[in-house]
Amino acid sequence: MRKSRLKTIVRAILFGLGALLLVIGLFLFVYPSPINPASWKPKAMPDPTGVYEENRLLHDSELLAEGRLLHPEDIAFDSDGNLYTGTQDGVIRRLSFGNDGKAAHVEAFAETGGFPLGVHFDLQGNLISAVKDVGLVSVNRQGEVTVLTDQVGDSPIMYADELDIAKDGTVYFSDASTKFDYGWPYDTLEGKPYGRLISYNPSTRETKLLSEGFYFANGVVLSPNEDFLLINETSRYRILRYWLKGAKANTTEVFADNLPILPDNISADHEGNYWTAGNKRTALLDSLQRNAFAKQQFAKLPLNFLRGLPSQENNRNGYVIQLSANGEVMRTYQDPRGEKIHSISSVERRGDELFIGTLYGEAIGKYSLQ
Repeated sequence: MRKSRLKTIVRAILFGLGALLLVIGLFLFVYPSPINPASWKPKAMPDPTGVYEENRLLHDSELLAEGRLLHPEDIAFDSDGNLYTGTQDGVIRRLSFGNDGKAAHVEAFAETGGFPLGVHFDLQGNLISAVKDVGLVSVNRQGEVTVLTDQVGDSPIMYADELDIAKDGTVYFSDASTKFDYGWPYDTLEGKPYGRLISYNPSTRETKLLSEGFYFANGVVLSPNEDFLLINETSRYRILRYWLKGAKANTTEVFADNLPILPDNISADHEGNYWTAGNKRTALLDSLQRNAFAKQQFAKLPLNFLRGLPSQENNRNGYVIQLSANGEVMRTYQDPRGEKIHSISSVERRGDELFIGTLYGEAIGKYSLQ
């Protein structure tokens, strides 16, 4: 009787193991993956010493319009000192400030029909925005939206991401990925160069492909002399320089490599330094990048779960990097556990204050450099 019962238990266990192995086999070899990844071996992460030593400086940030902004990615100021930011619901919002410097009023300024990822004012006072799923748009002072361009050649621009504007009015902007809707998870995990750098000439209305083959082309900023552009390659943890003038015109080189973050946007300040920010690299991500098969399987997990990983409390962090004109990391500003500000997407220096956008938060951060 006992032997018969034992045999029954053993058979049940073996059946369960067989069923589990079958499910695993189906998951690994039958269930399709949404990506066709390439392996890549990142350099070892920088040691957390020197300029990279952990600090809590950003924990002293003030939060503006807390709870009233859904993922305010980028920041621009008009000539009156009002702050503009695009939010995930497709709206560009304007923040005005009281005498105490706090955001006294938040109002909808323009409806874009997409996600306004990059915002920048031209010399005529129009707000130019790179809008995901729409293209490059211009918003006049009354909040009226005009699409400037939505394709280059015969190719649609679906992931207009960041921009900068030259003194002659030329708009330089990135098309982050020609294949995927988001950088994380699929574009980052596939690890192939689908990003592009594009220019738009408002005088001739010509849209021109300047360069392609970027690993998620993100932040764009002009040098003070407008002789080159810097472009963040988010999924390669680096910043590239694309030369516009001189002997190296139309060529690309590495400006800053092996950063401890996935750099998002980039901006310049009045001292000739550059500011970038992004989520910190993780050992898991670096490990996955080395193994195409592992990435292929990892990407099969539910999309909502993967998309939510960077915003989970145990993954939250705030990280800002100040770079010199030569691409050397000068200083970092951190909130290691993201207790005050996290998932930083953009940094704009205005005087002695940093204004900070966020990919997953619901407020603009304000940090005093003094």
